Amino acid sequence: METEQPARHAGLSVLAVLSATTAFIQFRVNGDVRWTIGGITILASWPYAYFVMMPVNIWLFAIPLGKPVSPIRKLMRDWGLLEWGHILIGLAACCAFAWPLEMPP
Repeated sequence: METEQPARHAGLSVLAVLSATTAFIQFRVNGDVRWTIGGITILASWPYAYFVMMPVNIWLFAIPLGKPVSPIRKLMRDWGLLEWGHILIGLAACCAFAWPLEMPP
């Protein structure tokens, strides 16, 4: 399971770049800024994952196996809350991409 994660994240990152590129092309074609909003929103997940979620991941991997459960449990709870933030960024990007599709200019 651990070895599948980098491949899955790489695939999602490529999909995010393709979505942002397509959004920029749509903006250049019809001048609708809403496409750019979606592209910027989907690319915002990268800095969030690197600067916000990655330190918690490093802390979780740095804890030795013999430690008491309570610090690990608190970090796991924090990581879960941060993951919800990541999900909300993705949902916001989906909504931003759906906006010009549902209501064309």
